[in-house]
Amino acid sequence: MKERNKITIYDIAQALNLSASTVSRALQNNPLINDETREKVQKMAAEMGYVPNWIASSLRKKRSNILGLIVPRTSMYFQSTAISGIQHEAHKYGFSIMIGQSDETVAMEKELVHTFFSLRVDGLLAVASMFTTNYEHFSPFIKNNIPLVFYDRVPNEFPGYSITGDDFTGGFLATEHLIKQGCKRIAHFSGVLTCNLYQQRLAGYKAALTKYNIPFDDSLLYIHNLTTDAATAAAQQLLTSTPLPDGLFSANDTSAVAFIQESRRRQINIPGQIKVVGYSNDLSSRIITPSLTTIEQSGYKMGQKAVETVIQLINQDETVKVTKNFVFPVELINRESTQVSVK
Repeated sequence: MKERNKITIYDIAQALNLSASTVSRALQNNPLINDETREKVQKMAAEMGYVPNWIASSLRKKRSNILGLIVPRTSMYFQSTAISGIQHEAHKYGFSIMIGQSDETVAMEKELVHTFFSLRVDGLLAVASMFTTNYEHFSPFIKNNIPLVFYDRVPNEFPGYSITGDDFTGGFLATEHLIKQGCKRIAHFSGVLTCNLYQQRLAGYKAALTKYNIPFDDSLLYIHNLTTDAATAAAQQLLTSTPLPDGLFSANDTSAVAFIQESRRRQINIPGQIKVVGYSNDLSSRIITPSLTTIEQSGYKMGQKAVETVIQLINQDETVKVTKNFVFPVELINRESTQVSVK
């Protein structure tokens, strides 16, 4: 492979017969450099294909103005809306975002943590994979006092800063809504219980059953990775059981939509025979027929809050009290999938 020609500020300085320090200041829009010189330097830099060495720059300034971000998958609706909030909020503070996907694997998550630490990011935002059981591999950030903020999914017993939705209340509201719509045999699609989200949503589900004196039935609990394929397989199993459930609370909208589609293939009426509540208020929840009752968890705002928190920690702003464990309220969005038929 042909080695890339690396243009430096010294090459630009030589071409314009200027000092390297003048070129450096001009490229940084330093007010000490007059407009004519600045324009000349920046024009020559563009013509020569100069690219700033941000790693060297960050070493000099002891700041990169870059935040690392680890998410399970950018294709997830909740994560894509959170990333949008993160990107917009970071830009307001003059920071750029570098994103890595763990693909729901702890091995890739560990690799990304190592990469971002090596790149000297100023702070790290992270959503734990579904299978992350501890935060040990994040210890380089903790031991070196580099701000680390988890949002949405947080490793168990993590002692640092976190931004989450009120998942217990979300699970309770979803299940209570089904009960108030007349359901007495309510199934639950849960994610794997190594993950804080699904622990809390399941706990909320159980609490609602207890409040309304409905016994918890372990045979109605289906634990899987909440993908379309896994949910379809669970739906096929549930829809051939006897008796059928009259309600389903799914811990995400993807699984709820898969269940509705499988029910339609089997000519089981939603919401006439089974009422369904999802979680996250994905776009799919609005376009599926019937439209899906779901729990809104404010991904965009959660992303903004995560950035606000990590920036406060980076700046060590002692005038601002940083909330250690910020919890966003959730809201039930009532749609057709839980509608009571009018006779």
